[in-house]
Amino acid sequence: MKKIKIIMLLLLATIPLMAQGGSLYSGFGIGDLRTSYSARRFAMGEMGIALSDVDYLNSMNPAGWNSLRLTRFELSMNYNGSNIQSASTSAFYSKTGLNGMMLAFPVEHDLGLSVAFGQVPYSQVGYEIKSNVNDPLVGNYNYSDVGNGGISKLFIGTSYRLPFDFSIGLSYDYYIGRVTHNLVANFDASSTFRSATFEKETSYHGMGFTSGIISSDLSKLFGSTEFKDFRIGIVYTPSVTLSADSVDNSTTSIGTITTSTGSIKNNLPYKLGFGTTFKYTNNYTFTLDYLYQPFSEYTSSGKQDINLQNYYKLGLGFEYRNADTRSNAFWDHVMYRTGLSFEQTQFKIKGTGINQYSIYGGMSLPISFDNTIDLAFQYSKRGTTDNNLLLENIYKFTVTISIGDFWFIRPDR
Repeated sequence: MKKIKIIMLLLLATIPLMAQGGSLYSGFGIGDLRTSYSARRFAMGEMGIALSDVDYLNSMNPAGWNSLRLTRFELSMNYNGSNIQSASTSAFYSKTGLNGMMLAFPVEHDLGLSVAFGQVPYSQVGYEIKSNVNDPLVGNYNYSDVGNGGISKLFIGTSYRLPFDFSIGLSYDYYIGRVTHNLVANFDASSTFRSATFEKETSYHGMGFTSGIISSDLSKLFGSTEFKDFRIGIVYTPSVTLSADSVDNSTTSIGTITTSTGSIKNNLPYKLGFGTTFKYTNNYTFTLDYLYQPFSEYTSSGKQDINLQNYYKLGLGFEYRNADTRSNAFWDHVMYRTGLSFEQTQFKIKGTGINQYSIYGGMSLPISFDNTIDLAFQYSKRGTTDNNLLLENIYKFTVTISIGDFWFIRPDR
């Protein structure tokens, strides 16, 4: 992994290059962090730590499952397009794939007791770099560096409502994933040098948990009839130790050599988030969230990474929905959302911190009673062309199918 990071830093220093497979920054650490999988969360700034959803699932804070009234399943797909610019060239990359899924059901609604499980993305690596190199020592050759994969979080958890309408939640998390880095140097047929391939495949796995709490409705303290459902939420994930098993394959003209580096320990730092939400009348919902993870404390085999810094994200979200559910008109049941966020990413390349600014929008379209298709669009600007770095314009489109139904109905006796 150290060799790959050195090569990537050299590539950043020798632009022009063509980044044809996504963000080169995702090759550092464990990749790009993911804070949400669903279109509703994306459209509202991606977090929603203090939301107790009746008809949506909260993947960040397990305490948010306490208000579920139906068994609910969500499946999300994501389109990601990136226009990546250096000081002298640019390239566009796009990718579509499954973005996560969750299933949750209420066990005892009056107690806020619900159970949820699913798979959501934690980090993602995805880039492809191609460059033609004219080296006075070895001649012309084509160079490519491809990185793919990421880490997912499998979880199962529960929520419970305490006295005074406080809600808590806890989930058991299992992190699993695989990341591959493939480096290829192809020389001309007339060259005395032969083409070579270096591939590193790393498999990650580890266990952890996430706990959360959401306060009771504090709007009563303000004595207003229009200011409603004001809640504060906190979510905490302790540091997680990931085992990383690596296999290296080196292919040259004399054959392929496979070596295993065994298992090393990667320490993911703790994650802490604060959020608040309130409603103005019953139609307008606002959220404000802050998420922090000190990636300067991230270690791999006991060593810190100088290309990482502390991560934090600040997000603001808004949602409009018609509170009159008696209407049969289609557009009266459409929900509209928008959001903003600022993110100090965990990447610090050549001493320069990489920041990201994002704007969001989206809506939910009803397909039947309690079932929706949720749409979200995100535009982000990240990085800079200064200091031979890269500026990224990121376009994301997320579609989530959210289906609710009555399960486990207790018959009357």
